[in-house]
Amino acid sequence: MSLHDGIDFRRKYRGLVGIKTKIPIRDTSILSLVYTPGVAKPCLEIAENSLRSFDYTIRGNTVAIVTDGSSVYGIGNTGAYSAIPMLEAKSVFHKTFAGIDAFPIALDTQDVDAFVETVRYLSPTFGGIHLEDISAPRCFAIEERLKRAISLPIFHTDQQGAAVGVTAALTNALKVVGKSIENVYIVINGAGAAGIATAKMLHHMGANVKVCDRHGAIYYRRLQGLNWVKSELARLTNPEDKKGPLEEMIKGADVFIGFSSRGLVTESMVRSMAKDPIVFALALPEPEISYEDAKAAGAKVVATGRSDFPNQVNSSLVYPGIFRGALDVRATDINPAMFIAAANAIASLVEEQELSPSLILPRPLDYRVAAKTARAVAQAALETGVAQVTVSPEDIEEKVMSYVYEGANAWIAPSASEEGMGTAGGKKSSKTVVTKKTLEEESLDLHKRYHGVIEIDAHVPIRDHYIYNLIYSAPHATLPCEIIRDNPEEAYELTCKNNLVGIVTDGSAVLGLGNIGPGAGLPVMEGKAVLFKTFGGVEAFPICLRTQEIDQIVETVKIIAPVFGGINLEDIAAPHCFEVEQRLTEELDIPVFHDDQHGTAVVTLAGFLNAIKFADKSMENMRIVVNGAGAAALSVSKLLLKAGVKDIIICDTKGVIHKGRKQGMNPYKEKIAEITNLSNEKGDLDSVMKGADMFLGLSAPGMLTGDMVKKMAVNPIIFALANPIPEIMPLEAYEAGAKVVATGRSDFPNQVNNSLAFPGIFRGALDVRARNINDEMKLAAARAIAELIQESELSRERIIPGALDFRVPPAVAGAVAEAAIRTGEARKAMNPEEVSSQLKNYLYEGHLTKAESTRS
Repeated sequence: MSLHDGIDFRRKYRGLVGIKTKIPIRDTSILSLVYTPGVAKPCLEIAENSLRSFDYTIRGNTVAIVTDGSSVYGIGNTGAYSAIPMLEAKSVFHKTFAGIDAFPIALDTQDVDAFVETVRYLSPTFGGIHLEDISAPRCFAIEERLKRAISLPIFHTDQQGAAVGVTAALTNALKVVGKSIENVYIVINGAGAAGIATAKMLHHMGANVKVCDRHGAIYYRRLQGLNWVKSELARLTNPEDKKGPLEEMIKGADVFIGFSSRGLVTESMVRSMAKDPIVFALALPEPEISYEDAKAAGAKVVATGRSDFPNQVNSSLVYPGIFRGALDVRATDINPAMFIAAANAIASLVEEQELSPSLILPRPLDYRVAAKTARAVAQAALETGVAQVTVSPEDIEEKVMSYVYEGANAWIAPSASEEGMGTAGGKKSSKTVVTKKTLEEESLDLHKRYHGVIEIDAHVPIRDHYIYNLIYSAPHATLPCEIIRDNPEEAYELTCKNNLVGIVTDGSAVLGLGNIGPGAGLPVMEGKAVLFKTFGGVEAFPICLRTQEIDQIVETVKIIAPVFGGINLEDIAAPHCFEVEQRLTEELDIPVFHDDQHGTAVVTLAGFLNAIKFADKSMENMRIVVNGAGAAALSVSKLLLKAGVKDIIICDTKGVIHKGRKQGMNPYKEKIAEITNLSNEKGDLDSVMKGADMFLGLSAPGMLTGDMVKKMAVNPIIFALANPIPEIMPLEAYEAGAKVVATGRSDFPNQVNNSLAFPGIFRGALDVRARNINDEMKLAAARAIAELIQESELSRERIIPGALDFRVPPAVAGAVAEAAIRTGEARKAMNPEEVSSQLKNYLYEGHLTKAESTRS
């Protein structure tokens, strides 16, 4: 088995994890349940009661795996980018053994305050927080402060994962040698997260524990190498101030537990221990003493952190089951009772008659472990009062085993019974009255049955020891981290970064529902992720932020950016959205795209290009009236001007926007006033409609009347894009003389639907590793969409492709890739035709190959 075999897997599969849609989009009816308009119902339910997010979204089954890269495996402070392979591996363990959707988040900060605040802002998306590879003593401060800041289960693998795994192993090792926890002397070497957490847990269970670091025994009055965490530990475990180097401290010890570095323990030191000593040499990738040397020196039981020796102590046995149990009872914390319950459950899986010096823990691929652990943890949570819902622990265990053997389908609830089913007049009848569900009711039922519409996909699930060792065990697991440490650009080759987009919202302008908050916006963000994956093969994950402050949004996105190849801003209200996008575009080196602005602009321009052909109008001579001055309206207006339109007048609730207007203005309206309304007209919407060639509405229902349409130029074009009710209904517009009408609705012809744009735009941008998505790329996307309708096909009901026209995304992706290369935004040279072809293969065959550069 070559070290590079695991690297090849990561390159081939675009990292170890991705995003999978739970519900395939087969037609527009299912699209309307997963996304607009049906998705509004679960949003409103969550807005009314935030706890319903655990029922209607992925949140109830999702944890964030968070690190700052300050203590990655055994290779040290490698930073955020090189930590991503480790996070992906942990995510696969969660998914494989417990069905948990664990999303990797590598933070580009090692400041405690920034770390805590970032996780707090991220919390609306997640049901739990899994901390990983954070150096001591900061990890203790981070965990403690997070526990006070958010009411979610928080777990640090390097602390509690190590402590639970060691406690489980020690429980059985003591049985092998005929000793008990209360009567043994234990020496721990290593005072990082693992050593300190293990010492505290064993002390809590009644053991006599002493801890050493590189300065020797930790005692309260020591003047060297003592910090606040070690000082606290010394008062707890060494009140008598016992002193000395490790070599002295280990004499007479029943148990040695090492979390330090290779070669620190010699055979003579083992021989100085008590009769039948237990040696846990857990340093990685090389233990404090080799398995063979420890046995030769008389150790009765030896354990290491490696899979190529007996008794591997590995936290991967621990955290899937702990989080499964905590999530299923919606625990607000993971307390010591739950950790001890987990350790006992793991230890119990090795029967007394099976115990031996070479078998003290279940095998790494024992699928019973997570199920049994989840049951014990849930039971402890219920007994200690941290559970928010009452669930049978036995049912949780059965659920996990069902997942292992049947997959996620075993968890999908049956469809809710039809409302209204029963008997007429309350009497028995042979006839059953069935009331058909509304679209909103169907969407709510679907979201509840599936607990959201996306999930984490393990590209390389753990099926046997070969894969386990190849990708997830040292030294194979450390290699990709080391490669990225030495060359951060390799993160694009070895991790999910190359195909992952963050869908970021603050919930301030969700659909047409307004400021309903980030938690209530989660169903929309999931629906958006489904569209990304369905039409572009792009892995996209919701990031709902518990803040609506511009600075906090910008800083949070910058800090979490390492794992993402692009950022899609969504449903952020104007005018904040403009500054958020501008600052992120300037400060990040990955594409940032606000779909409410630019997606709308691209698709509107595409429809416009064909509408003017059908209406026989010239772009340069047109007069366009835009009603609405929000994010979408201003962006559409700017892109129309870039495309060649000369005369645009914009109206808002205060009337025509013009230079010098005082009322209802902001910096963005003042800027647009400089390049529109060149004749500086004043008045209201009705006053500027006379002679207009086109009305473009991005405002509110009923704003345009038939009489206004009659005032327009010959063959007027109407784009009434307000949702769910347009500014004017199509029939009324046609009766008033409109040549062609477009809306934002799927039940009328000519739907201006953003899903025609953003999947292909991001596909093209990601494949060439674009730094930005510039105006040329947007114009190219619009033209590509428009050109799919031949002039001979144009009609008043066909100026734009339909939402499920699979010709669109490949055409857009290729055009965007070409424009990015031509304008210098691309960091990777690709043949645009290959970009288009690869996406076409994905859409029809279901497999997205990795885009290869045309130059070395």
